[in-house]
Amino acid sequence: MEAHPILLEPVVNVEVTTPAEVAGDIIGDMNSRRGRIVGMEPSGETAVVRASVPMAEMLTYESSLRSMTGGRGGYAMEFSHYERGPAFLAEKIRQGAKTEKEKAEKH
Repeated sequence: MEAHPILLEPVVNVEVTTPAEVAGDIIGDMNSRRGRIVGMEPSGETAVVRASVPMAEMLTYESSLRSMTGGRGGYAMEFSHYERGPAFLAEKIRQGAKTEKEKAEKH
């Protein structure tokens, strides 16, 4: 703890192809997942939304996308980089490690 460790989390680039009428919902959902919208390209009846999102937030994305688009949307993602995680999560992990250490010392 004296070294002041930081928690890094993987971030992925996501490309969502969706019907144009629900593109706004997709952007709102990406924002709620701590994502940063990189761009949107409308193309007739469809739109492509690009975002950079923490991997942990994408674990339940498939079912959300299916319900928002009525099964007409698709997505692809690829690893981009590591980024500093949120402070509240790092503190939660530190507290858990401290508790485990204390338990191990008692036994």
